[in-house]
Amino acid sequence: MSEIKSALELALERTEGVKGDKRSLEMHESKQAGKSLVVKVLDEPGFDAGAKLAVWSGDKAQWARDGFLEALKMNIRLPNEEAEVERILRVKDGLSFLIKDTKRLNSLFEQLEQLLRQYLQNKDEMVERLREQFAGHLRRKEQELAEQTGRQIRIDPAQDPEFAQYLRQNMNHLQTQFHEVLKQVNDEVDKLYQKSPR
Repeated sequence: MSEIKSALELALERTEGVKGDKRSLEMHESKQAGKSLVVKVLDEPGFDAGAKLAVWSGDKAQWARDGFLEALKMNIRLPNEEAEVERILRVKDGLSFLIKDTKRLNSLFEQLEQLLRQYLQNKDEMVERLREQFAGHLRRKEQELAEQTGRQIRIDPAQDPEFAQYLRQNMNHLQTQFHEVLKQVNDEVDKLYQKSPR
């Protein structure tokens, strides 16, 4: 029985030589603190993230800025609806605390706004076009069901598996095209950040 070790004993043996790396912990905490500021930037117009970022110095300041940038870039995404566009565009407010080339940043976000609105328009047009294409197919299905059941049945295109699959394929194609452009926007943000003095 003495050969059988408890889970606690095994865990203690495995972690015996592991000591906390203070620098890694400080880096993680600083990045998380920087990331946490992004919610306020996006939800509270006029929030002064610069003042909050200024409380750190040295490596901690750089890590907080890196975390802030990382979280801001994660919010540069395709919107599901028009109401999300303004919130996404507020990412620029946060970036303005990190990027000094405001002329280029403003130009980039003007292009981003056009891209996001174009995406929503393309998405709406695509859904409408697919609904029109499937209308005849759905009417035939409704007729078949009416003949089988003796009752009129309306089929919502969103409930039809074939329509849903076709829509999903087309949405994936559309999103892939726009994600490539969003990647270019994020790459440009990175370049502008690297060029900005710290």
